[in-house]
Amino acid sequence: RIRELTSLVQQRWRYADGGVQLFVERVPVRGLSAMAQAESLRFKLMGQLPIRRAAMGVIRFVMESGAKGCDVYVSGKIRGQRGKRMKFRDGYMLRSGMATQNFVDAATRHVYLRAGTIGIQVRIMLPYDAEGIKGPNKLLPDVITVLPPKEQ
Repeated sequence: RIRELTSLVQQRWRYADGGVQLFVERVPVRGLSAMAQAESLRFKLMGQLPIRRAAMGVIRFVMESGAKGCDVYVSGKIRGQRGKRMKFRDGYMLRSGMATQNFVDAATRHVYLRAGTIGIQVRIMLPYDAEGIKGPNKLLPDVITVLPPKEQ
């Protein structure tokens, strides 16, 4: 797979053979990576799995991995000639503000089926993690910590 990606980059930007080296790092928690889950949903849909079942399976896996919330949007010619958009949601999701850039991981993919192209959007609200492995090491701006009263 890495050799395949290397050759694609070399051909696309016209590098000489051996002019590009790619290094890959494993994702620490696959269930909290929107890109990995979008690809997973893409392969499920290409394998003729029903859309609702595939999307709910992705949401269940993400929430069991420790996410605060998950949104999956599937749009296109899902059934029939007319296009529509299906939304699958679970948990808590930020939609605006600076915190969305830190706490929400999003990915978009396209699935090319016989009937047409289907678009997939996956958004995952990451949990707070002090080490910064599972999620950001900053607290949400609206989290309040109550300190014990001082003794006088």
